Amino acid sequence: MFALSLTCLSAGLGLAAVSRNYPHHSAALERACGALLIAGLGLLGFGLRLFR
Repeated sequence: MFALSLTCLSAGLGLAAVSRNYPHHSAALERACGALLIAGLGLLGFGLRLFR
């Protein structure tokens, strides 16, 4: 679970960095970046034993 959340977070950060280089596709890249960041943080929160 932890590795999957880190993968989502790193992919989201990578897309955020790349979105500046492609101005025509920046809206779609930023939307995908936001979805990956939210999914990664959600998976990280789901994996915490505090909420079980």
